[in-house]
Amino acid sequence: MGIKGNHVNTVIPVAVAVLRYGELLLLATRLDHQHQGGKLEFVGGKIEQGETPNHALIREVNEELGLDIKDNVMTKLGRINHDYGDKIVQLFVYQIWLTDEQYLDFKDKNMGNDGQHIGFYEKEILNQTERFPTANAPILNWLALPSAIVISHALSVFKKQTDWLDCYLSLSKDCTLIVRTQADHQINAELINALSSQRGDLRLIVPLQDITNSPNIMAVRLTQNELMELDLSSDELPKLPIIISCHDVISIQKANLLANTHPVMAILLSPVKATATHPDTPHLGWENFAKLAQFSDVPVIALGGLSPSDIEMAYQHGAVAVAGIRGFIK
Repeated sequence: MGIKGNHVNTVIPVAVAVLRYGELLLLATRLDHQHQGGKLEFVGGKIEQGETPNHALIREVNEELGLDIKDNVMTKLGRINHDYGDKIVQLFVYQIWLTDEQYLDFKDKNMGNDGQHIGFYEKEILNQTERFPTANAPILNWLALPSAIVISHALSVFKKQTDWLDCYLSLSKDCTLIVRTQADHQINAELINALSSQRGDLRLIVPLQDITNSPNIMAVRLTQNELMELDLSSDELPKLPIIISCHDVISIQKANLLANTHPVMAILLSPVKATATHPDTPHLGWENFAKLAQFSDVPVIALGGLSPSDIEMAYQHGAVAVAGIRGFIK
């Protein structure tokens, strides 16, 4: 049960399936007589007593669409508590990638088993936030994450500042870059603004102290130390989405608390494997990574000794994306 003011609201657990085929999303439209009727929604429904979220998803997707996802890889995106005033819904959100066969079976269908309109939508539909129930706002934010994220080298690796800039101006189209130069604020601001002015398609994740007016900035990054020192009651954090580096349960739990009041887009959980720069540093391995990922209420990005080719392994162990320095620049 949830408490609001002087009255008690029932908490309704709901399993939500983000069904994807590449950059396409399979969405349904809520029937007019339903709560928030006419809104687009991700397929799912109430978790019955004794059910796990995974079992509820398999049942609900089959009941609503006639689609069997029991053999598909399900990756947890996150958990959301949303108070509508008259009720509280607790959403358990999972991302499911559809196979070629499933896409071909459903690409021309426009009606679900309950008479609701269904269809594949381009990912840009997520920008039309008013078309989704208000409880879905964090999900729309999470789905802005790409599957692979580049982390920049330190500026000291390059002979000149312009060499660093030339390296990351050559990134592929629509790439996402975590700017981590280990330089001072003035230099970082210059590099961020130069990247933005010459490559308007790049999406940048920048340190908290290096926020500029660049429209390319999609999120700010907090280190684990910054997170642990943070006063959660502070109103000094920017309104931008936040990505947080975490290495243990305690930091993940504090990231979850921050997500209650700020738009936390993801955590960077590391190190998964030994890295070339720190080969002797203890690393998690995939099994321990998966155990830690289960504690997170927001999407998890795998980091440490990885390449883009590790994405399928990451999906299977609870991550929605991989990030790294070497091997991520084409």
